[in-house]
Amino acid sequence: MYYRDSTSKVDTAKKILKVNHAGEFGAINIYRAQIFVSRFFRRDYVSLLENFLADEYKHLDIFWTEIQRRKGIKCKSYWLCGAGGWCLGFVSALMGKTGIMSCTWAVESVVTEHLEHQLVYLKSIGDHRAVDAVQAILEDEQHHRDVGQKEGGADAFLYIPFRWSVSFFTKSVIVFGMR
Repeated sequence: MYYRDSTSKVDTAKKILKVNHAGEFGAINIYRAQIFVSRFFRRDYVSLLENFLADEYKHLDIFWTEIQRRKGIKCKSYWLCGAGGWCLGFVSALMGKTGIMSCTWAVESVVTEHLEHQLVYLKSIGDHRAVDAVQAILEDEQHHRDVGQKEGGADAFLYIPFRWSVSFFTKSVIVFGMR
């Protein structure tokens, strides 16, 4: 997704921060659901997922702090991201290791691309605080994506429809939130 100046009352930078905040809430719920299921079926992944979850809580705080500094509110898609994230995390965890890693790779691939496009826009308008907020999380998201790929999430042929669906859902929520 490429960004341009908003025609509504809410400027594009504020929309970006709100959508990112909602996305972090979705990611938190993906990992919470995956941890819940993994405690029963994939205990060896709980530690990794807890580390990812800790990163997402940190990201949520980064964006919320910047939103509050701008006297903003939560995104319209905040609760949709949370509910959708929990469902996505639950289903992917029931699919086992490959489901978890396919979900992680698909979501974080979209998120990483999304953040990179945001940085181009935010730098072009000179919004240094928003740039700092986005850059503060980009490396963690790239790491999550790379772990998902390394652990087989991008390679499993049978999971192509699942990864496509996850990517489509993630992109759709971003577009909805940017309205």
